[in-house]
Amino acid sequence: MKTLIITEKPKVSQRIAYALPGTATRKRHGRVSYFQIEQNGDEIYVASAAGHLYSLKAGRDGFDFPEFDISWQPLYEIDKGKYYTKGYIDTLHSLSKDADRFIIATDWDIEGELLGFNALRFSCGKTEAERMRFSTLVSHDLRRAFEELDRVDHGLADAGEARHIMDWYWGINISRALMHSTRMKGGRFSISAGRVQTPALAILVKREREIEAFIPEAFYELFAHLDVGGSKIKAGHRKGRFSDKAEAEAVLKDSRVSEANVAEISKEEKNRYPPVPFDLGELQSEAYRVFRFNPKKTQELAQTLYESGLISYPRTSSQKYPPAIGFRRLIEALSKLKGFESAARLLEKEKLYPRQGKKDDPAHPAIYPTSVAPKKLGTLEEKLYKLIVHRFLATFGETAVLETTTVDVTLGTQPYFFAATVIKSRGWFEYYPYVKIDEKVLPSIQGGALLPVLDVEISEGETKPPFRYNPASLIRELEAKGLGTKATRAEIVDTLYRRRYIKEIPMKVTGAGMAVIGALERYVPEIIDEELTRRFEESVEKIRVNETSKEAVLSEAKEELVKVIAEFKEKESEIGALLFEAFTVTKRKQEFVGDCSECDGELRIVKNPKTGKQFIGCSGYPKCRNSFPLPQKVPIKPTDKTCNACGLPMVGLSFGRKKILSCIDPNCTSKQKTAKQKR
Repeated sequence: MKTLIITEKPKVSQRIAYALPGTATRKRHGRVSYFQIEQNGDEIYVASAAGHLYSLKAGRDGFDFPEFDISWQPLYEIDKGKYYTKGYIDTLHSLSKDADRFIIATDWDIEGELLGFNALRFSCGKTEAERMRFSTLVSHDLRRAFEELDRVDHGLADAGEARHIMDWYWGINISRALMHSTRMKGGRFSISAGRVQTPALAILVKREREIEAFIPEAFYELFAHLDVGGSKIKAGHRKGRFSDKAEAEAVLKDSRVSEANVAEISKEEKNRYPPVPFDLGELQSEAYRVFRFNPKKTQELAQTLYESGLISYPRTSSQKYPPAIGFRRLIEALSKLKGFESAARLLEKEKLYPRQGKKDDPAHPAIYPTSVAPKKLGTLEEKLYKLIVHRFLATFGETAVLETTTVDVTLGTQPYFFAATVIKSRGWFEYYPYVKIDEKVLPSIQGGALLPVLDVEISEGETKPPFRYNPASLIRELEAKGLGTKATRAEIVDTLYRRRYIKEIPMKVTGAGMAVIGALERYVPEIIDEELTRRFEESVEKIRVNETSKEAVLSEAKEELVKVIAEFKEKESEIGALLFEAFTVTKRKQEFVGDCSECDGELRIVKNPKTGKQFIGCSGYPKCRNSFPLPQKVPIKPTDKTCNACGLPMVGLSFGRKKILSCIDPNCTSKQKTAKQKR
């Protein structure tokens, strides 16, 4: 019997091939590797896709809309940069010709099921297969999955296909509509919209408007500097902020005394319970807090760790560990790794119970480290791996206890206080080095004591506008609102940056982003309706559990979109006018480098429409031919800085992580000095 196992990535193929009983041999079909296993006279072939091998393509190109004539096509026929995927398709097709049995072993989630099913039906010409289900790439888990095969989940595959098609319907049609509206006004802008992307941008625009509309209000705070046992300690007035300056000044006057009386000393203990296990969203949030990793980078690093067999499947919504993973065995293995020796203390417990979270996932448990020892991890991978291990260990720790001592004092009749916190019991802090507690130990103080007053002061401040979102907090907001999925939210954030709808961290919405939401909100608010997006997400889930069909959901989505497009076309001219003006201004800002040194024009970043090459040219062209070359395929960022040597504008160049501030003139003496310094 010949069996073909289809995996998602080459590295996974290798791990499965070497985990199964029998002798595995690496083979090649063209440039693509696969594995052959001899097992009791049977042949098992393990071959991989390279992520999605097929993508949706419209029947018509251009700006016609609405467009619903779409079909699955090989990715290499749609994107020339993905031509390498042809080799994987050809390999699967060749191995499938005389296969008797098919097994899908892609990631066990909605995307993985669709990816595997498309490879099965389009590359192999089959629609039925068995299914390996696993949450780690550890050998014993893979062998168990091979021994306990299930059937391919058509409901899950249909749910994935429905989501892809709906995203295509909304993304392509609304994007085409927006671009067409600006073309009517003479614009040639690339404008993007999406079923989840646009409501996500609307959340950021709402916050941006709150910030713009915010009117700061002055407030006043009073502080007393006291001598406590030879230490200078700052005490604050019990009222906190005063909105009336005259009142604050009157209280300050009453506070000008030579000694403060200790009225009361109180102590309070607070429990800090162990953290719950990581789901993907919480991992992304914590990695951003600790390392400033953006969510997409965290997801990529976690996927690499998973494919290396070091952690369980990361795209999970669960905050629970199943006892079946073997808590004691796993902690014993981790305690032998460098940097995690403290785990041995957990083994002194008679029973090991982690603190579990509330959220669950029917497919995968919370993220946990496996017993596989890491080898030669990159710097960023190592940081994320350590975070995951420490979090796992911390969930088994004891409750930490903090003790806060609060001292109430009076300056005349005015109440002030100061406080200090110490860690009374470290508990789970022992296993989680990412907790920062500002510990302060107060000198010995007795009730009724008199403390010398060194100074009293009034501090003036202003109320602050709402905080802007950062990538991690936006993902938390999307999750709370039920927008997107655990696997797609990071990509949505990344798309908003790539489309230049937002910039910087925290996120600031650009003029283009404000204009898109402003126009849609005013004329076709259904496009940014969160409730509509949530409803279709719920419909996808109903497909998965066979409560509705893919066809019914897509039919409803198409009907909704036809209504929206009809409404859009009625107001297309007004929408186009708004977008044209905003995108023109935004484009100028993004391209403006500085004033031309040869005429009254502006120096701008220009792309040659024929060659695609970028350079800096004058807006007065062809009368003014002042220009400067730029490195190709390198992100360029205009700045407000000028060169000290020649006075010309300077631009920022990004070479991966390396950022360079450079004069635009390649012959500038500043560059000659730099070259000499390097020599």
